[in-house]
Amino acid sequence: MTQTVLKAEAPAAGEDANHTARSSRLGLGMLTAYGTGALVQDTANFGLNTLLLFYLTIICGMPGVMAGAALGVALVLDSFIDPLVGSLSDNSRSRHGRRHPFMIVSAIPMVAAFVMLFSIPPSLSGVGLFAYALVALLVVRIGMSGFTVPYIALGAELSDDYAERSTIVAARVLFTVVAGGVAAFLAYGVFLKGVGGQMHRAAYGPFAITCGGLVLLGAAVSTLGTLRARDRLHAAPEGKATAARFFAEVAEVFRNPSFRILFFACLILFVALGVASALTLHANTYFWKLPSSAILIITLTGTLGVLIGVFIASFLGRTLEKRTIALSGIGLIGACQLLPVPLRLAGVIQPDSAIVALMAAAGLAGVGASFALIGFQSMMADAADEHEHLFGARREGLYFAGISLSAKASSGVGALIAGLVLDLIGFPHGLDLHGGAAVPIPPEAVRNLGLVYGPGAALITAISVLMLLRYRRGREDHARIHGALMERRQRA
Repeated sequence: MTQTVLKAEAPAAGEDANHTARSSRLGLGMLTAYGTGALVQDTANFGLNTLLLFYLTIICGMPGVMAGAALGVALVLDSFIDPLVGSLSDNSRSRHGRRHPFMIVSAIPMVAAFVMLFSIPPSLSGVGLFAYALVALLVVRIGMSGFTVPYIALGAELSDDYAERSTIVAARVLFTVVAGGVAAFLAYGVFLKGVGGQMHRAAYGPFAITCGGLVLLGAAVSTLGTLRARDRLHAAPEGKATAARFFAEVAEVFRNPSFRILFFACLILFVALGVASALTLHANTYFWKLPSSAILIITLTGTLGVLIGVFIASFLGRTLEKRTIALSGIGLIGACQLLPVPLRLAGVIQPDSAIVALMAAAGLAGVGASFALIGFQSMMADAADEHEHLFGARREGLYFAGISLSAKASSGVGALIAGLVLDLIGFPHGLDLHGGAAVPIPPEAVRNLGLVYGPGAALITAISVLMLLRYRRGREDHARIHGALMERRQRA
């Protein structure tokens, strides 16, 4: 390593015993209990990423720029919450562990605000509508931070083993598949089903209530089911948490080049996914002209692709480096974003074959998403070890605050861009207020909608690939760092 190790924080009492616990293999029950926590973020994210922009603009009549601004402002304000929660959980000392108390108290306000967000009173418009959506979205975001940042950091602490960390991430991704599949079925197969089902305003509230129940279930099972594993976690360092210490810790995290590369590569990728996801329902409804039954089939095909990708990535992880797997996944996502719309505009994809083509693209993109998620999150756990090697302190909470912030960027910055684009291309809003068919949609607006949600998002994805190419750590680096940490702990 080329950097000098700084003065280490005093190791907490019992750290040797914690390491012994982390060296034992995790059982299937513990992996399952931990994985269910993915239901919290990913069930809510389906509504936020896929439905919210459509709901605000088409159903509630909010202009695209205003809807995008609400999502963007909420993200900017919440961007201060993620690292704060990460630092607080890193430094928390409780008989229930330093992660679980945050997870326990966050889910209920998050669910209540999520239901409010999709139950906007029809009488609201203009500034009142904007303020209502912004406040509800902020509470959702803060609650999601309170659960997700400690939850993902918990996964990084359950094991010190290079390969088992990918298994832990795979368990999380498996429940991401469950969350996405169930939320899609609830949306397009139950509440928004039928011709023009996505235009039924009264259906969004019950959808949100049902998803809220799934979120609470995931939070309860994950939090209570992993409590007995708290003896595997790193103990909080000595010292009092202060504002000065918090800002010093954030600055310290960004001094690790591995973290910087992973953070910005992940952030850029999720922005690309956010642009595409926020415009997907618009595109499926107006560019591809699909009924809700076809949208459900395509969405579930993508979910199946994610599931298949988990097993393929786990198999490839035995021989390939994590960076290689992640790069392959991002490249696959970019190709699936890039090709369908130009092929449709060129006449290669005909209307009667569009569903099959979109199913193939969704399935392959799902495989790519598994590769990217497992690679990114497992590399971030390794980077947290590298941070301890360089600076003598554990910062999993802050490290995975970066992942959480990146995921939120998918519905924040991505939706902000999508909302601006809708207004720039002249796409009308408030169609539901006019009976759905009374407002004409210019053909060029529909064409441009397709170009932005497909090739436009692919260009942003390509930037993520270029960023991740700079990451250089691999299996041998992790073994060397882990050995050095073991030797340091034994001396301490």
